[in-house]
Amino acid sequence: MRKALLLALVLSLNTVVAQKKYPTGLKFDDAAYEKFPLKAVLTKDSYDHLAKRISYEAYVPPVMNQGEGYSTCVGFASTYYLRTMLDNIRKRHASNQAAAFSPSYTYDKIKAPTDLECKEGSRLVDALSSLKTYGAPQYEAFPYPNCGNTTKDLDELASTHKIRDVIRLFGLLAPAAQKTLAIKKALNEGYPVVIGMQTPLSFFATQTVWQPAPGDERMPREGGHALCVIGYDDAQYGGAFRIVNSWGSDWADHGYCWVKYQDLARFTWEAYQAFPDLTVPIAETTVALKGQMELRLREGGQLQAQRSLQKGLVVSNDPRELTLYRTTESHSSGTAFKALVNTSEQAYVYMIGTDTTFRMSQLFPYAPGISSALGPHTTVAYPADHKSITLDDTKGTDYLIVLFSKKPLTFNTILSQLQQGSGNLTDRLQQALQDELIPTAQIKYRTDAVGFEVDPKAVGSVVPLVVAIDHQ
Repeated sequence: MRKALLLALVLSLNTVVAQKKYPTGLKFDDAAYEKFPLKAVLTKDSYDHLAKRISYEAYVPPVMNQGEGYSTCVGFASTYYLRTMLDNIRKRHASNQAAAFSPSYTYDKIKAPTDLECKEGSRLVDALSSLKTYGAPQYEAFPYPNCGNTTKDLDELASTHKIRDVIRLFGLLAPAAQKTLAIKKALNEGYPVVIGMQTPLSFFATQTVWQPAPGDERMPREGGHALCVIGYDDAQYGGAFRIVNSWGSDWADHGYCWVKYQDLARFTWEAYQAFPDLTVPIAETTVALKGQMELRLREGGQLQAQRSLQKGLVVSNDPRELTLYRTTESHSSGTAFKALVNTSEQAYVYMIGTDTTFRMSQLFPYAPGISSALGPHTTVAYPADHKSITLDDTKGTDYLIVLFSKKPLTFNTILSQLQQGSGNLTDRLQQALQDELIPTAQIKYRTDAVGFEVDPKAVGSVVPLVVAIDHQ
């Protein structure tokens, strides 16, 4: 009798949940996701001081409902929520509908040509690539749903609101702890995160916190739902992420919900971090670029270096000087160390190794498919957090060059130009980077460490941070 009552109760609950099913629209594409640029592996200490809680809820536009029959969650998560919040967070503006960007524009750019009623769904990789390529217009210029209407007349308007870049936070086989840390780190850097998640029936019935039902993990991964992670709190439900949805303010907690860390990791297959375009500074910006490099010896301590100047050797009408750091002592072959590079601001980071032969070696990004884009307060290590490099048997001067840039560089071309150029390192950097190189006079190089900072008004976009190692 008790078993019969329990079965009846389960069937009744399933019926209620089924009646509350909402539209989704995410198309999973594992191959396309794995081809997307991946965030670089960060050092362990990059995660040591994460906040216990973060919330960007004040910067979220008014919760909207994608509507029954519309498979447009990707447009909402990527453009209406993420793109809008990137602007609001950077400008410190509380959100409102007028500041929002159009989910319909993005969906129109990426949908199938035959999808005139917004019913077939789309991929997150396409939506985020569209934001990078086309941008998006304000919501009022192309309000929702606008299915079947053309967006070509809005392309010029949209182009002023492109994102600078986008990366995936982890691979498909990443363990749960790695997924959780990656999302928390992105939020600490100042960015909301868009995720692609499986949403079983239990998710539709969420009130305040999602409680997955037994067996939910075994449901087939035929499609999913795109959502925006806008914060987290270590004290909520043992640790949970705050999610904004596109099912209206009547769903769950006024359109939001909590998802426990372990549950989000179990059901999330895709996660993306987008970067705003910082080439045009806002009034509140005080520093455009700020970086530091530390050469840490395997046996303990550091390779100490002091600031000096190197003048170009090639005669020109525009003589330049390069500030570099020279080690205060000579180091013998076999000396083992690693390079730790930190950026305090959003930047593209590239590391090169060379010597007096000027044969250039790419050190970072350290593998194809790894993004050079790094968020604020981030440290990467070469060759790795737990590995070291050693000085070889070729004596002389070895150089470690780190380029910090406001925008992506054609790295292979720059490597080739540096190697094939003429003169000393100062000359070669000038020849390769030309007007992109911020003049030394506009860079505040530190005297107490290998580092710098740049005022937002500085001309150019690239700062070279160079250490010359005396190798005897």
